Amino acid sequence: MWGKPPWFISDNFGVAVRNLSRGRDWYKEKLGLHEAKTNREEDSGLPFVDLQISKGDSCITLVEAEPGSSAADTRPILFTKNLEKARQWFSDRGVAVGPMQGDSGGNQFFQFTDLDGNNIEVCVEP
Repeated sequence: MWGKPPWFISDNFGVAVRNLSRGRDWYKEKLGLHEAKTNREEDSGLPFVDLQISKGDSCITLVEAEPGSSAADTRPILFTKNLEKARQWFSDRGVAVGPMQGDSGGNQFFQFTDLDGNNIEVCVEP
């Protein structure tokens, strides 16, 4: 329905969520991800799901956080070749996106927050 997203996952990363089922549904709906067919076990022993854009792509692993645990202080990064197009794509899907920003290294990016308050950055590098 939405086509391939204008961004990509450059390397596998994990995100802690409070409710795995709700998190999986949100990432599938808002980011257009699909469940990866893997037979691996999560090192922590916690419930998890691997999500990816297309078969063979890098994954976002959602891990159900232990009750009472605090959010991780990490900021996963997605990449794009066209930052404005990616920002509009997320916005069109109902994701609250932050303003375009730049850092001292010349990177341009924006951020959004998932339903558990995890900050995710979308970056285009010069």
